[in-house]
Amino acid sequence: MTATKTDRPGSRVRQLRSRRDLLELEIRREVKQFRRDGFSERKIAALVEVSQPTIHKMLEVADRDPDPLEGFKGATPLEICQRYDAGEFGREELVDQLTRFPYAKGGTTDGYDSLIVDPPGTWSEVSQAIERGLIDEDVYEDVFNRRHAL
Repeated sequence: MTATKTDRPGSRVRQLRSRRDLLELEIRREVKQFRRDGFSERKIAALVEVSQPTIHKMLEVADRDPDPLEGFKGATPLEICQRYDAGEFGREELVDQLTRFPYAKGGTTDGYDSLIVDPPGTWSEVSQAIERGLIDEDVYEDVFNRRHAL
């Protein structure tokens, strides 16, 4: 008997962590939108009932958070997989989103060493999602086959 997504050891804690991480991301995106709308850090702090230094730190982190792409549940394949793991949508939508996602080109070496750091939005994030238990290998294979018309 093989373990399913819901009964693997640690799956409940991992799912809760995904929800927490996504909630924090959504809060940062909302705070960033307040800034785009012209609110000062002090005004944002008053609105969300936290200190101004907390808002300042949130905005520093939010500046590094990519915005979700139009027509997708997240900004990156990893975020899409986290949202699936958190129970926001089902497997078919996950496969559709990952199949249609406009993946960024993978990183390259500098010619001197073999260290490659991929930018956000590359196919390697789908592999990371498997390693983290967010998706299973069947999803990976299904998406890979659809993307390559196999």
